[in-house]
Amino acid sequence: MSPKNQVHPLSYLCVKLVSAQLIQALSDDEGRNYDVVLEYLFDATYEVVQELLKNILNSVNLDAATRFSCLQVLLRQDVRKLDTGIFPHSYYEAILKVITQKGTGLQQLNLKGVWVRDHPAQLSELVTNLTKLKILVIPHMADDQVLQAISKAQSLSVLDISGECSFTSSGLRLIRNETLTCVDIGYFGKKSICQQDESDCDIIAEMIENLPNLTCLRTYSFTGTSLLTLYRKNSKHKTRLKYLHDTGTSDEVIEAIINMCEQLKSIHLDTPQKGVICRLKQLKKLNCIKLVHHDSADLLDYLADSGAALQVLKLNHNKRNALDLCDVCLCVPNLHTLECFQLKLAFSQMDTFFMNLENIEILYCDVSDSSLKCILMNCPFLKRVIIGCVINMTDGDVFRLCAECDFLCLEELWLSCARGLTCISVELLMGHCPNLKVLGQLSGWDIHQEEIEYLRSVILYTNTDLTLLPLGTFS
Repeated sequence: MSPKNQVHPLSYLCVKLVSAQLIQALSDDEGRNYDVVLEYLFDATYEVVQELLKNILNSVNLDAATRFSCLQVLLRQDVRKLDTGIFPHSYYEAILKVITQKGTGLQQLNLKGVWVRDHPAQLSELVTNLTKLKILVIPHMADDQVLQAISKAQSLSVLDISGECSFTSSGLRLIRNETLTCVDIGYFGKKSICQQDESDCDIIAEMIENLPNLTCLRTYSFTGTSLLTLYRKNSKHKTRLKYLHDTGTSDEVIEAIINMCEQLKSIHLDTPQKGVICRLKQLKKLNCIKLVHHDSADLLDYLADSGAALQVLKLNHNKRNALDLCDVCLCVPNLHTLECFQLKLAFSQMDTFFMNLENIEILYCDVSDSSLKCILMNCPFLKRVIIGCVINMTDGDVFRLCAECDFLCLEELWLSCARGLTCISVELLMGHCPNLKVLGQLSGWDIHQEEIEYLRSVILYTNTDLTLLPLGTFS
Protein backbone atom coordinates (compact mmCIF):
# COMPACT_ATOMS: atom_id res chain seq x y z
CA MET A 1 0.00 0.00 0.00
CA SER A 2 1.19 3.54 -0.71
CA PRO A 3 2.68 5.22 2.40
CA LYS A 4 0.61 7.22 4.88
CA ASN A 5 0.92 10.99 5.17
CA GLN A 6 3.20 11.88 8.02
CA VAL A 7 2.18 14.48 10.57
CA HIS A 8 3.61 17.85 9.57
CA PRO A 9 6.28 19.19 11.93
CA LEU A 10 5.16 21.84 14.38
CA SER A 11 7.34 24.44 12.63
CA TYR A 12 5.46 23.90 9.34
CA LEU A 13 2.06 24.21 11.02
CA CYS A 14 3.15 27.35 12.85
CA VAL A 15 4.36 28.99 9.64
CA LYS A 16 1.03 28.23 7.95
CA LEU A 17 -0.97 29.54 10.91
CA VAL A 18 1.04 32.73 11.39
CA SER A 19 1.11 33.36 7.62
CA ALA A 20 -2.68 33.23 7.52
CA GLN A 21 -2.90 35.71 10.41
CA LEU A 22 -0.38 38.06 8.77
CA ILE A 23 -2.21 37.94 5.46
CA GLN A 24 -5.44 38.88 7.21
CA ALA A 25 -3.76 41.68 9.17
CA LEU A 26 -1.95 43.18 6.19
CA SER A 27 -4.66 42.82 3.56
CA ASP A 28 -6.15 46.30 4.10
CA ASP A 29 -4.97 49.07 1.77
CA GLU A 30 -4.50 51.63 4.55
CA GLY A 31 -1.77 49.76 6.43
CA ARG A 32 -3.38 50.24 9.86
CA ASN A 33 -1.83 47.06 11.27
CA TYR A 34 1.73 47.53 10.02
CA ASP A 35 3.13 48.74 13.35
CA VAL A 36 1.33 46.01 15.28
CA VAL A 37 2.80 43.32 13.02
CA LEU A 38 6.28 44.83 13.28
CA GLU A 39 6.05 44.80 17.06
CA TYR A 40 4.69 41.24 17.06
CA LEU A 41 7.64 39.97 14.96
CA PHE A 42 10.31 42.10 16.61
CA ASP A 43 11.88 39.21 18.52
CA ALA A 44 11.38 36.60 15.78
CA THR A 45 14.58 35.12 14.33
CA TYR A 46 15.47 35.78 10.70
CA GLU A 47 14.77 32.10 9.89
CA VAL A 48 11.14 32.53 10.99
CA VAL A 49 10.65 35.75 9.03
CA GLN A 50 12.35 34.18 6.02
CA GLU A 51 9.99 31.19 6.06
CA LEU A 52 6.95 33.46 6.44
CA LEU A 53 8.06 35.53 3.43
CA LYS A 54 8.68 32.39 1.36
CA ASN A 55 5.25 30.99 2.22
CA ILE A 56 3.36 34.22 1.54
CA LEU A 57 5.17 35.41 -1.61
CA ASN A 58 4.75 32.01 -3.25
CA SER A 59 1.02 31.76 -2.49
CA VAL A 60 -0.53 31.33 -5.94
CA ASN A 61 -4.04 32.48 -5.00
CA LEU A 62 -3.05 35.55 -2.97
CA ASP A 63 -3.55 38.95 -4.59
CA ALA A 64 -0.48 41.03 -5.48
CA ALA A 65 -1.41 43.94 -3.18
CA THR A 66 -1.43 41.76 -0.08
CA ARG A 67 1.80 39.99 -1.04
CA PHE A 68 3.48 43.36 -1.58
CA SER A 69 2.26 44.60 1.80
CA CYS A 70 3.73 41.50 3.43
CA LEU A 71 7.04 42.08 1.62
CA GLN A 72 7.12 45.69 2.86
CA VAL A 73 6.52 44.72 6.48
CA LEU A 74 8.35 41.40 6.79
CA LEU A 75 11.57 42.11 4.88
CA ARG A 76 14.27 42.93 7.41
CA GLN A 77 17.99 43.55 7.24
CA ASP A 78 18.75 40.13 8.71
CA VAL A 79 16.74 38.15 6.12
CA ARG A 80 19.18 36.17 3.95
CA LYS A 81 17.05 34.60 1.20
CA LEU A 82 14.31 36.16 -0.92
CA ASP A 83 12.35 34.82 -3.87
CA THR A 84 9.92 37.55 -4.91
CA GLY A 85 7.53 35.36 -6.86
CA ILE A 86 5.44 36.76 -9.72
CA PHE A 87 4.09 40.32 -9.59
CA PRO A 88 2.31 42.59 -12.11
CA HIS A 89 4.38 45.22 -13.92
CA SER A 90 2.94 48.06 -11.83
CA TYR A 91 4.73 46.72 -8.72
CA TYR A 92 8.24 46.36 -10.17
CA GLU A 93 9.68 49.75 -9.23
CA ALA A 94 8.19 49.65 -5.72
CA ILE A 95 9.56 46.14 -5.11
CA LEU A 96 13.05 47.22 -6.14
CA LYS A 97 12.82 50.18 -3.77
CA VAL A 98 11.73 48.00 -0.83
CA ILE A 99 14.48 45.43 -1.40
CA THR A 100 17.12 48.14 -1.82
CA GLN A 101 16.16 49.77 1.47
CA LYS A 102 15.40 46.74 3.64
CA GLY A 103 17.21 43.80 2.08
CA THR A 104 20.78 44.79 2.82
CA GLY A 105 21.45 41.46 4.57
CA LEU A 106 20.32 39.34 1.64
CA GLN A 107 22.72 36.64 0.50
CA GLN A 108 20.37 35.09 -2.05
CA LEU A 109 17.96 37.03 -4.30
CA ASN A 110 15.75 35.64 -7.06
CA LEU A 111 13.88 38.26 -9.14
CA LYS A 112 12.69 35.80 -11.79
CA GLY A 113 9.03 36.77 -11.32
CA VAL A 114 9.76 40.50 -11.46
CA TRP A 115 11.03 41.35 -14.95
CA VAL A 116 12.65 44.71 -14.16
CA ARG A 117 14.68 45.24 -17.34
CA ASP A 118 12.92 48.61 -17.79
CA HIS A 119 14.42 49.86 -14.51
CA PRO A 120 18.21 49.39 -14.93
CA ALA A 121 19.16 52.31 -12.66
CA GLN A 122 17.07 50.99 -9.76
CA LEU A 123 18.32 47.43 -10.32
CA SER A 124 21.91 48.68 -10.32
CA GLU A 125 21.31 50.57 -7.08
CA LEU A 126 19.81 47.43 -5.55
CA VAL A 127 22.83 45.26 -6.46
CA THR A 128 25.20 47.94 -5.19
CA ASN A 129 23.40 48.14 -1.83
CA LEU A 130 23.21 44.38 -1.28
CA THR A 131 26.88 43.91 -0.46
CA LYS A 132 26.44 40.41 1.02
CA LEU A 133 24.89 38.82 -2.09
CA LYS A 134 26.17 35.33 -2.92
CA ILE A 135 23.41 34.21 -5.32
CA LEU A 136 21.72 36.59 -7.78
CA VAL A 137 19.10 35.44 -10.29
CA ILE A 138 18.06 38.16 -12.79
CA PRO A 139 17.41 36.51 -16.21
CA HIS A 140 16.48 38.82 -19.14
CA MET A 141 17.23 41.95 -17.07
CA ALA A 142 20.92 42.87 -17.18
CA ASP A 143 22.54 45.69 -19.15
CA ASP A 144 26.00 47.27 -18.88
CA GLN A 145 24.90 49.47 -15.98
CA VAL A 146 23.71 46.42 -14.04
CA LEU A 147 26.88 44.47 -14.91
CA GLN A 148 28.98 47.33 -13.58
CA ALA A 149 27.19 47.01 -10.24
CA ILE A 150 27.60 43.20 -10.33
CA SER A 151 31.34 43.59 -10.95
CA LYS A 152 31.66 45.21 -7.52
CA ALA A 153 29.81 42.37 -5.75
CA GLN A 154 32.87 40.39 -4.76
CA SER A 155 31.00 37.80 -2.68
CA LEU A 156 28.92 36.44 -5.58
CA SER A 157 29.21 32.70 -6.22
CA VAL A 158 26.15 32.12 -8.46
CA LEU A 159 24.93 34.56 -11.13
CA ASP A 160 22.05 34.13 -13.59
CA ILE A 161 22.06 36.74 -16.38
CA SER A 162 20.68 34.36 -19.02
CA GLY A 163 18.14 35.13 -21.69
CA GLU A 164 17.68 38.16 -23.92
CA CYS A 165 19.76 40.85 -22.22
CA SER A 166 21.03 44.18 -23.54
CA PHE A 167 24.59 44.20 -22.25
CA THR A 168 27.68 44.48 -24.48
CA SER A 169 31.09 42.83 -24.43
CA SER A 170 32.44 45.88 -22.59
CA GLY A 171 29.99 45.23 -19.77
CA LEU A 172 30.90 41.53 -19.58
CA ARG A 173 34.60 42.35 -19.41
CA LEU A 174 33.94 44.22 -16.17
CA ILE A 175 33.12 40.96 -14.38
CA ARG A 176 36.40 39.76 -12.86
CA ASN A 177 35.73 37.74 -9.79
CA GLU A 178 37.56 35.21 -7.63
CA THR A 179 34.38 33.85 -6.00
CA LEU A 180 32.01 33.23 -8.95
CA THR A 181 31.63 29.48 -9.50
CA CYS A 182 28.41 29.25 -11.53
CA VAL A 183 27.15 31.53 -14.32
CA ASP A 184 23.99 31.27 -16.44
CA ILE A 185 24.29 33.28 -19.64
CA GLY A 186 22.77 33.35 -23.12
CA TYR A 187 20.08 31.17 -24.70
CA PHE A 188 20.11 27.43 -25.36
CA GLY A 189 21.15 26.85 -28.97
CA LYS A 190 22.13 30.47 -29.71
CA LYS A 191 25.64 31.84 -30.14
CA SER A 192 24.46 35.42 -29.70
CA ILE A 193 25.25 36.86 -26.27
CA CYS A 194 25.72 40.60 -26.69
CA GLN A 195 24.07 43.42 -28.60
CA GLN A 196 26.89 43.73 -31.18
CA ASP A 197 28.74 41.92 -33.95
CA GLU A 198 31.84 40.94 -31.97
CA SER A 199 32.48 37.19 -31.73
CA ASP A 200 30.44 35.88 -28.81
CA CYS A 201 32.69 32.83 -28.40
CA ASP A 202 35.65 35.18 -27.89
CA ILE A 203 33.70 37.08 -25.22
CA ILE A 204 32.86 33.86 -23.35
CA ALA A 205 36.51 32.83 -23.61
CA GLU A 206 37.48 36.09 -21.90
CA MET A 207 34.84 35.49 -19.22
CA ILE A 208 36.25 32.02 -18.48
CA GLU A 209 39.71 33.56 -18.25
CA ASN A 210 38.50 36.33 -15.92
CA LEU A 211 36.68 33.92 -13.58
CA PRO A 212 39.42 31.55 -12.37
CA ASN A 213 37.14 29.57 -10.04
CA LEU A 214 34.28 29.06 -12.49
CA THR A 215 33.04 25.45 -12.30
CA CYS A 216 29.77 25.67 -14.23
CA LEU A 217 28.79 27.72 -17.31
CA ARG A 218 25.13 26.96 -17.87
CA THR A 219 22.63 27.77 -20.65
CA TYR A 220 25.31 28.82 -23.18
CA SER A 221 25.58 26.06 -25.78
CA PHE A 222 28.97 26.74 -27.41
CA THR A 223 31.40 26.65 -24.49
CA GLY A 224 33.74 24.25 -26.30
CA THR A 225 34.32 26.71 -29.13
CA SER A 226 35.14 29.40 -26.57
CA LEU A 227 37.59 27.05 -24.86
CA LEU A 228 39.28 26.43 -28.22
CA THR A 229 39.76 30.18 -28.60
CA LEU A 230 41.37 30.29 -25.17
CA TYR A 231 43.43 27.15 -25.89
CA ARG A 232 44.90 28.70 -29.04
CA LYS A 233 45.85 31.74 -26.99
CA ASN A 234 47.39 29.75 -24.11
CA SER A 235 47.53 25.97 -24.41
CA LYS A 236 48.68 25.63 -20.78
CA HIS A 237 45.65 27.39 -19.30
CA LYS A 238 43.62 25.18 -16.95
CA THR A 239 40.01 25.78 -15.93
CA ARG A 240 38.03 24.44 -12.98
CA LEU A 241 34.96 23.71 -15.08
CA LYS A 242 32.96 20.70 -13.90
CA TYR A 243 30.13 21.15 -16.43
CA LEU A 244 29.95 22.45 -19.98
CA HIS A 245 27.63 22.41 -22.98
CA ASP A 246 28.92 22.45 -26.56
CA THR A 247 27.41 22.22 -30.04
CA GLY A 248 28.95 20.72 -33.18
CA THR A 249 32.01 19.58 -31.22
CA SER A 250 34.98 18.93 -33.49
CA ASP A 251 38.13 16.93 -32.82
CA GLU A 252 40.03 20.20 -32.29
CA VAL A 253 37.44 21.42 -29.76
CA ILE A 254 37.44 18.16 -27.77
CA GLU A 255 41.24 18.35 -27.67
CA ALA A 256 40.96 21.78 -26.04
CA ILE A 257 38.31 20.52 -23.59
CA ILE A 258 40.41 17.50 -22.58
CA ASN A 259 43.52 19.60 -21.98
CA MET A 260 41.84 22.51 -20.20
CA CYS A 261 39.04 20.84 -18.20
CA GLU A 262 40.60 18.06 -16.16
CA GLN A 263 37.96 18.52 -13.43
CA LEU A 264 35.02 17.96 -15.81
CA LYS A 265 32.29 15.76 -14.30
CA SER A 266 29.34 16.50 -16.58
CA ILE A 267 29.20 17.27 -20.31
CA HIS A 268 26.40 18.03 -22.78
CA LEU A 269 27.31 17.60 -26.45
CA ASP A 270 24.90 18.49 -29.27
CA THR A 271 25.73 16.94 -32.66
CA PRO A 272 29.36 16.01 -31.94
CA GLN A 273 31.45 15.01 -34.95
CA LYS A 274 32.38 11.37 -35.46
CA GLY A 275 35.14 10.21 -33.14
CA VAL A 276 34.51 12.89 -30.51
CA ILE A 277 32.53 10.72 -28.08
CA CYS A 278 35.27 8.08 -27.97
CA ARG A 279 37.74 10.71 -26.76
CA LEU A 280 35.64 11.43 -23.69
CA LYS A 281 37.41 8.49 -22.02
CA GLN A 282 40.36 10.86 -21.51
CA LEU A 283 38.23 12.85 -19.03
CA LYS A 284 38.84 10.68 -15.99
CA LYS A 285 36.32 12.36 -13.65
CA LEU A 286 33.38 12.33 -16.08
CA ASN A 287 30.26 10.68 -14.60
CA CYS A 288 27.38 12.41 -16.43
CA ILE A 289 26.89 12.63 -20.20
CA LYS A 290 24.11 14.13 -22.29
CA LEU A 291 24.25 13.57 -26.07
CA VAL A 292 22.03 15.00 -28.80
CA HIS A 293 22.21 13.69 -32.41
CA HIS A 294 25.06 11.37 -31.52
CA ASP A 295 26.76 8.56 -33.43
CA SER A 296 25.58 5.21 -32.01
CA ALA A 297 28.78 3.32 -32.79
CA ASP A 298 30.90 6.00 -31.10
CA LEU A 299 28.67 5.87 -28.03
CA LEU A 300 28.91 2.07 -27.70
CA ASP A 301 32.69 2.17 -28.14
CA TYR A 302 32.95 4.77 -25.37
CA LEU A 303 30.62 2.83 -23.06
CA ALA A 304 32.54 -0.41 -23.61
CA ASP A 305 35.75 1.34 -22.64
CA SER A 306 34.71 3.81 -19.91
CA GLY A 307 31.06 3.13 -19.08
CA ALA A 308 31.85 1.88 -15.57
CA ALA A 309 32.48 5.48 -14.44
CA LEU A 310 29.09 6.79 -15.63
CA GLN A 311 26.18 7.42 -13.28
CA VAL A 312 23.97 9.55 -15.54
CA LEU A 313 23.31 9.03 -19.25
CA LYS A 314 20.94 11.21 -21.29
CA LEU A 315 20.42 10.49 -24.99
CA ASN A 316 18.35 12.57 -27.46
CA HIS A 317 17.33 12.37 -31.11
CA ASN A 318 18.67 9.25 -32.77
CA LYS A 319 16.24 6.87 -34.47
CA ARG A 320 18.64 5.73 -37.17
CA ASN A 321 19.96 2.80 -35.14
CA ALA A 322 18.26 0.87 -32.36
CA LEU A 323 19.96 1.14 -28.98
CA ASP A 324 19.90 -2.15 -27.10
CA LEU A 325 19.55 -1.21 -23.44
CA CYS A 326 21.17 -4.51 -22.52
CA ASP A 327 24.42 -3.16 -24.00
CA VAL A 328 24.06 -0.09 -21.79
CA CYS A 329 23.36 -2.30 -18.79
CA LEU A 330 26.43 -4.48 -19.33
CA CYS A 331 28.77 -1.55 -20.00
CA VAL A 332 27.42 0.91 -17.42
CA PRO A 333 26.88 -1.14 -14.23
CA ASN A 334 26.73 1.93 -11.94
CA LEU A 335 24.10 3.80 -13.96
CA HIS A 336 21.81 5.77 -11.66
CA THR A 337 19.77 7.82 -14.17
CA LEU A 338 18.84 7.06 -17.79
CA GLU A 339 16.94 9.47 -20.03
CA CYS A 340 15.97 8.62 -23.61
CA PHE A 341 14.24 11.12 -25.91
CA GLN A 342 13.25 10.27 -29.51
CA LEU A 343 15.31 7.10 -29.75
CA LYS A 344 14.75 3.60 -31.11
CA LEU A 345 15.12 1.21 -28.17
CA ALA A 346 15.31 -2.53 -27.63
CA PHE A 347 15.87 -4.89 -24.69
CA SER A 348 17.17 -8.19 -26.05
CA GLN A 349 18.25 -10.25 -23.02
CA MET A 350 15.73 -11.14 -20.34
CA ASP A 351 18.45 -12.01 -17.82
CA THR A 352 20.12 -8.55 -17.91
CA PHE A 353 19.52 -6.41 -14.83
CA PHE A 354 20.15 -2.73 -14.05
CA MET A 355 21.14 -3.17 -10.40
CA ASN A 356 21.72 0.53 -9.64
CA LEU A 357 19.18 2.28 -11.86
CA GLU A 358 16.81 4.51 -9.89
CA ASN A 359 15.47 7.00 -12.46
CA ILE A 360 14.41 6.34 -16.03
CA GLU A 361 12.65 8.56 -18.58
CA ILE A 362 11.59 7.27 -21.99
CA LEU A 363 9.91 10.00 -24.04
CA TYR A 364 8.71 9.81 -27.67
CA CYS A 365 10.76 6.70 -28.35
CA ASP A 366 10.13 3.74 -30.65
CA VAL A 367 10.00 0.91 -28.14
CA SER A 368 7.92 -2.25 -27.84
CA ASP A 369 5.71 -3.14 -24.90
CA SER A 370 7.81 -6.22 -24.25
CA SER A 371 10.94 -4.06 -23.91
CA LEU A 372 9.16 -1.71 -21.51
CA LYS A 373 8.04 -4.68 -19.41
CA CYS A 374 11.63 -5.95 -19.31
CA ILE A 375 12.80 -2.54 -18.10
CA LEU A 376 10.24 -2.49 -15.29
CA MET A 377 11.00 -6.09 -14.30
CA ASN A 378 14.81 -5.91 -14.56
CA CYS A 379 15.42 -2.70 -12.58
CA PRO A 380 14.67 -3.76 -8.99
CA PHE A 381 15.52 -0.42 -7.35
CA LEU A 382 13.61 1.99 -9.58
CA LYS A 383 12.31 5.09 -7.78
CA ARG A 384 11.09 7.23 -10.66
CA VAL A 385 9.69 5.99 -13.99
CA ILE A 386 8.41 8.27 -16.75
CA ILE A 387 7.24 6.66 -20.00
CA GLY A 388 5.92 9.16 -22.53
CA CYS A 389 5.29 6.70 -25.36
CA VAL A 390 2.16 4.91 -26.53
CA ILE A 391 1.97 1.62 -24.65
CA ASN A 392 -0.59 -1.14 -25.08
CA MET A 393 -0.44 -2.69 -21.63
CA THR A 394 -3.65 -3.90 -20.03
CA ASP A 395 -4.75 -4.27 -16.43
CA GLY A 396 -3.74 -7.94 -16.76
CA ASP A 397 -0.19 -6.90 -17.68
CA VAL A 398 -0.01 -4.66 -14.61
CA PHE A 399 -1.32 -7.51 -12.45
CA ARG A 400 1.39 -9.85 -13.77
CA LEU A 401 4.07 -7.17 -13.23
CA CYS A 402 2.95 -6.73 -9.63
CA ALA A 403 2.93 -10.50 -9.13
CA GLU A 404 6.52 -10.81 -10.39
CA CYS A 405 8.07 -7.59 -9.05
CA ASP A 406 7.99 -6.06 -5.58
CA PHE A 407 8.50 -2.41 -6.68
CA LEU A 408 9.66 -1.72 -3.13
CA CYS A 409 11.45 1.53 -4.04
CA LEU A 410 9.04 2.95 -6.65
CA GLU A 411 7.93 6.46 -5.66
CA GLU A 412 6.85 8.02 -8.96
CA LEU A 413 5.24 6.37 -12.01
CA TRP A 414 4.10 8.25 -15.13
CA LEU A 415 2.51 6.42 -18.06
CA SER A 416 1.39 9.23 -20.35
CA CYS A 417 -0.45 7.26 -23.05
CA ALA A 418 -1.80 3.94 -21.81
CA ARG A 419 -5.37 3.65 -23.07
CA GLY A 420 -5.53 -0.02 -22.07
CA LEU A 421 -5.22 0.77 -18.35
CA THR A 422 -8.22 1.47 -16.18
CA CYS A 423 -9.06 2.26 -12.58
CA ILE A 424 -8.17 -1.36 -11.74
CA SER A 425 -4.47 -0.66 -12.47
CA VAL A 426 -4.52 2.38 -10.19
CA GLU A 427 -5.88 0.26 -7.35
CA LEU A 428 -3.36 -2.52 -8.06
CA LEU A 429 -0.42 -0.10 -7.94
CA MET A 430 -1.76 1.69 -4.86
CA GLY A 431 -2.07 -1.58 -3.01
CA HIS A 432 1.18 -3.15 -4.20
CA CYS A 433 3.83 -0.36 -4.14
CA PRO A 434 4.69 0.57 -0.53
CA ASN A 435 6.42 3.84 -1.43
CA LEU A 436 4.37 5.06 -4.42
CA LYS A 437 3.61 8.78 -3.95
CA VAL A 438 2.87 10.04 -7.49
CA LEU A 439 0.89 8.31 -10.24
CA GLY A 440 0.20 9.93 -13.62
CA GLN A 441 -0.57 10.87 -16.34
CA LEU A 442 -4.09 9.49 -15.84
CA SER A 443 -5.60 11.70 -18.54
CA GLY A 444 -3.95 9.26 -20.98
CA TRP A 445 -5.61 6.20 -19.39
CA ASP A 446 -9.08 4.74 -19.86
CA ILE A 447 -10.43 6.34 -16.69
CA HIS A 448 -13.43 8.58 -16.06
CA GLN A 449 -13.32 11.62 -13.83
CA GLU A 450 -15.85 10.10 -11.44
CA GLU A 451 -13.54 7.13 -10.84
CA ILE A 452 -10.62 9.43 -10.10
CA GLU A 453 -12.69 11.48 -7.66
CA TYR A 454 -13.68 8.28 -5.87
CA LEU A 455 -10.04 7.16 -5.61
CA ARG A 456 -9.01 10.59 -4.32
CA SER A 457 -11.65 10.40 -1.64
CA VAL A 458 -10.30 6.98 -0.60
CA ILE A 459 -6.76 8.43 -0.53
CA LEU A 460 -7.95 11.37 1.58
CA TYR A 461 -9.92 9.32 4.14
CA THR A 462 -7.18 6.71 4.52
CA ASN A 463 -4.52 9.43 4.96
CA THR A 464 -2.54 7.95 2.04
CA ASP A 465 0.41 9.93 0.70
CA LEU A 466 -0.41 9.52 -2.99
CA THR A 467 -1.07 12.15 -5.67
CA LEU A 468 -3.03 11.23 -8.80
CA LEU A 469 -2.17 13.49 -11.75
CA PRO A 470 -3.34 15.61 -13.41
CA LEU A 471 -5.09 17.39 -10.57
CA GLY A 472 -7.62 19.10 -12.85
CA THR A 473 -10.55 17.59 -14.70
CA PHE A 474 -10.04 15.51 -17.80
CA SER A 475 -12.17 13.52 -20.17
